[in-house]
Amino acid sequence: MQFIRPLWACLAISCLLISAAHAQSADHARPAPLRTAWLAEFEAFAAWYAHDRQWDRENNPAVELRSFPTGRLLVDNMHAYGWNLAACGGVPALRAMLRKDVYVVGVGTEEAASNAVYARASSPLARLNGVGGAARFLRGKTVLCPLGTSAHQLLLAWLDGMGLKDTDVTIVDVKPGEAAQALAKGLGEAAALWAPAAYAAEELGLSRITDGRKSGIAQPVLLLAERGYADKHPERITAYLRNYLQAVERFGEMPVEELVPLYQRFQREFAGKALSASDARRELENHLLFPLDKQKELLGGVPAADGAMRPGGTLRGWLKDVIAFHKKTGALSSREAGELESLPLVTPRFLP
Repeated sequence: MQFIRPLWACLAISCLLISAAHAQSADHARPAPLRTAWLAEFEAFAAWYAHDRQWDRENNPAVELRSFPTGRLLVDNMHAYGWNLAACGGVPALRAMLRKDVYVVGVGTEEAASNAVYARASSPLARLNGVGGAARFLRGKTVLCPLGTSAHQLLLAWLDGMGLKDTDVTIVDVKPGEAAQALAKGLGEAAALWAPAAYAAEELGLSRITDGRKSGIAQPVLLLAERGYADKHPERITAYLRNYLQAVERFGEMPVEELVPLYQRFQREFAGKALSASDARRELENHLLFPLDKQKELLGGVPAADGAMRPGGTLRGWLKDVIAFHKKTGALSSREAGELESLPLVTPRFLP
């Protein structure tokens, strides 16, 4: 009987080793999670909702959502974090496009109405905007604006519409939240801001002079796929976009009374922010969403054999405006702007 115990012990150890080997084999066979990266802003709303409803897990084994504070940090850390799909504004996205690191596979939102220029209610700008006197009054004055951003793009478009150049005013590089406070205290004549600093500006009694939509520009937030991953797993990118756009379709069916508290929950859970119902409503009003048929129109129809987009597509014009803005500010050289202007990495081939 003394030999039975060692025998059973050997059998037990063998079973444990076999189970561990099977588990390790299963782990190797299980696909890695789809890593996604977002700013805690409107374009992440559909991603958060699809994840909350577990739609994004239907065709991907696991999906990770990570938040970044700025588009530049998101783009600069794409390899360190190893994200497969992300969203950020056209301004930082150009950096990844110039490195040929990404495909543009969709549009998360268009946020021109969220970028606005403000002035004090007592300023002549509050009553002269759109009149020739506004340009004469603004010449030589100081404007607060975060340089190299979508708010900066709006500011230049607004000045251009009045026949002014950026050299006709003094532009001081100030973050939106700080700019709203400074303007309210008397520093500068105007400030170019984006939400939620724009809402804070209105609470401080500042007057909205213009916004991106009124100034005739479009400011898209782009859905980006890392090229290596997308080429290797195109079906996973397509599956994720299907679930993302399913959320977009659902939002289009919801009454605003249902969307407002849902958006507040998104901001609370994903962004860690307490947003009032009125600010949530303004966020929903100031951002455009694009269902599948509109995505195809934006990205330009049928892709060519090499995956590049054929001529056409509204997004091409929008991005060329962003490229021209960066070239004007000196952030892009003529050579870099020329490389980007053909926009070969914008493609509809991953859309459902």
